[in-house]
Amino acid sequence: MFKIILTTVFMVVSINTFAHEGHDETPGALKANHGGVVKPGKVINLEYVIKGDSVELYPASHEGADLPLTDVVLTGTAKPSKGKATPLKFESKNGAYLAKVDFKGAYRVEVQVVANNKGKKSTFKFQVER
Repeated sequence: MFKIILTTVFMVVSINTFAHEGHDETPGALKANHGGVVKPGKVINLEYVIKGDSVELYPASHEGADLPLTDVVLTGTAKPSKGKATPLKFESKNGAYLAKVDFKGAYRVEVQVVANNKGKKSTFKFQVER
């Protein structure tokens, strides 16, 4: 009886291993091209990379390809937990939009970005911590 159970377990594990071979990525997974975090949007995706008080933003298609900055216009705000939202100023450099975040004494700031791509908008929210 023990041999039958052991053989059955071995066969199930073997079949399961071979059935999943060749699947490198999870279906629907968002790929970060620049080592950041990718947020999905209605029209485009947005990858953000946090470096101290700076945020690098990379617009991308839903397929994961970087979009030309000339095709995307960003507006946004940064809001500390106890304070008013202030507008972000975006500068384009090396294929990314750069913005400085003013923490105003707070540990964390909520950033909201609206990306306008050819007249269609996607909104993104994320937090930046010191």
